[in-house]
Amino acid sequence: MSKVTVITGSSGGIGRALVKTYLDDGYFVIGLDRKTSESPVSDAYIQIDVSLLIFSKDEPYRDSILKKIRERLPHEVTNFVLINNAAEQILKSVAEIQWQDWENSLAVNTVAPFFLVQGLIEELTVSRGHVINISSIHSKLTKTNFTCYGASKSALEAVTRSLALELSPLGISVNAIAPAAISTEMLLASFNDKPEKLLELESCHPSKSIGKPSDVAHFIKSITDHRSGFLTGSVLEFNGGISGRLHDPD
Repeated sequence: MSKVTVITGSSGGIGRALVKTYLDDGYFVIGLDRKTSESPVSDAYIQIDVSLLIFSKDEPYRDSILKKIRERLPHEVTNFVLINNAAEQILKSVAEIQWQDWENSLAVNTVAPFFLVQGLIEELTVSRGHVINISSIHSKLTKTNFTCYGASKSALEAVTRSLALELSPLGISVNAIAPAAISTEMLLASFNDKPEKLLELESCHPSKSIGKPSDVAHFIKSITDHRSGFLTGSVLEFNGGISGRLHDPD
C-alpha cells in the first residue's frame, strides 16, 4: 500500500466519513483519536489512541506518537495526506470562559495540527504530499458563546498560510477548508427536541440544506487528488452559500 492518509478525530462524524472515503480509494488510513467507534473492517485501517491536548505540549509524548505513526507506514509512500480534523468546541459566554478553556481550544485546534505537520515534514516532502486543516465558518462569521472556538479556528487559518509559505517550495500543498453546519450526530442531537429549528437552520443556507459528513469528505478528497501544487495556502469555504447572506431585517 503506497498511499497513506493520517486523520485526526477519526471516530467523529466527519472523521469516519473521511476514513471511508480514503479507504475506498485504496489508501492505508491511520486514525488518531481518543474515542473509539465502530472501526472499518479493513486491514488498511488502524487507529492510534492520541490525546491532542498532551501531544501539543509534551515533547516526549509527541515523539512517541510520531514514532507509532512511522512504524505503521508502508515501506514506500507515494502519496501522503495529513488531515487535521479533530477539534475542541467549548461553548461559553465571555463571563464564563476560564484560562483552561483557552488552553484546551488553542492546544487541540491550532497547536497540535502545527506539530503534526512539523513532525511529518519528511514523509510529506518525499511524496510531495498534502495537508488539509479543517477550519470553520466561525473563523470569520460567528455567534455568541463561540469565542474560544472561533479564535482558535482563525489562528488555524493563519497557521495554514504560514505553513504554505515555508512548505510549498518543498512540494507540500497546505490548505484549509471552512465548513458551515454539517449533519454530524453531535449537531443533530442538539435538535432532537426541536426539529423545527433544524428546518430553520437548513433554510438559512441558500442551498436550503446543511452539509453531510460524506460531502465534506469527498470535497477534501478532491483537493488532495489535485497534484499540481499550485493550490496551496488557501482557505476554501464549504458552507451552502451562507457566508454571502446578510441577516438584516427586510
